[in-house]
Amino acid sequence: MKNFDGICGIWHGKNASAAITEDFSIFFLRLEPELIAAVLKHSEYGTVGTVYGIGNDRNANSIYRIVNPDSGKICCNAENDERLRLHENDIAEFDSKGGNLIYTAYNGSRFELTLAEKIYPGYFVKDKNSDSLSVTEKMAKWNILSCFVYKDGFYNVHIDAVKYSAFFGFDEKEKFLYCRIGQNAYCEKGWAMLSTTCIRMNESRMLEDNLLALKDYKPNEDFFVIDGCSFPDDGGWYWSLKEVTDDIIYLNGCGGATYEIHKN
Repeated sequence: MKNFDGICGIWHGKNASAAITEDFSIFFLRLEPELIAAVLKHSEYGTVGTVYGIGNDRNANSIYRIVNPDSGKICCNAENDERLRLHENDIAEFDSKGGNLIYTAYNGSRFELTLAEKIYPGYFVKDKNSDSLSVTEKMAKWNILSCFVYKDGFYNVHIDAVKYSAFFGFDEKEKFLYCRIGQNAYCEKGWAMLSTTCIRMNESRMLEDNLLALKDYKPNEDFFVIDGCSFPDDGGWYWSLKEVTDDIIYLNGCGGATYEIHKN
């Protein structure tokens, strides 16, 4: 699979999600009830990262195979698990008749996904004429990002659209692994995200029926807390508004951190 043109966007199926740009993509697959994969592909380099979350929720562990396409260095904590490498043979195709994305894993597992949010040429170019927008609208329009950054033992990949955000992060030195796709929701009180699939070193989960990710996510304004973040029962992560300037919106992150959403 070397060309994602024509299927760019965010996709969801009962057991899968995908975030696709013209240059790279992140796929999330529930291969077994307690085995979730995150597969990072690049249109030129092919499959450069495969992560398995094995287990359920916080009772889980992860294995990975991360490749630097320039140096050829491979970081893998499960060299004998051939499944990680075999995802190079996965295929993603657009079904023009049904209008769905069909992802077929190397082992024959088939996933049918529905388009949730279209990513079109120029999507990630921010609108600089947005001064008249509300804070809610500014956060949604400014908080878009497409980046693919890597070096030996490191990946920082974002596909952040208006309604959804996908991330593939790995840092061998810091023992950091985080692959996630979630739904964004904004209001005058801040930014909320509902993580629908998440894999960390000791965490692995996906919505039991991932088709629910196609529904709009709306924040409960009562869940925002002043000067901090919150993790209420709806499963969302809530970051409250801290300060608004002409070029940056500041949010109260977790652990005393401050998150920034930039106009440019």
